[in-house]
Amino acid sequence: MRLSLEEMNILSERLEKEEARLHQAFSADPERREEAGRELAIISMLQRKLEDLEADLTEDEKQLLNRILSDEIHHIHGHGTGIYESILSKVNQE
Repeated sequence: MRLSLEEMNILSERLEKEEARLHQAFSADPERREEAGRELAIISMLQRKLEDLEADLTEDEKQLLNRILSDEIHHIHGHGTGIYESILSKVNQE
């Protein structure tokens, strides 16, 4: 997946926020341990793949990115969604 530098920076930042959210959710609700662990593993793989322009995404990675990016788009007001929509488009083209 080929991303611009800006797209990589935004996606990297968003993955870090999601990782922090999962750690917080895991500590608050131990019953979500398995789900959080699975998503954390996916995030870890995605963070490594951001550096590899030729890396292919798995379906789980695509689903996680779709959820994260769609959530972000819904929280942004105005015209600031373009970069997220661009990344989402590239994820869905894979």
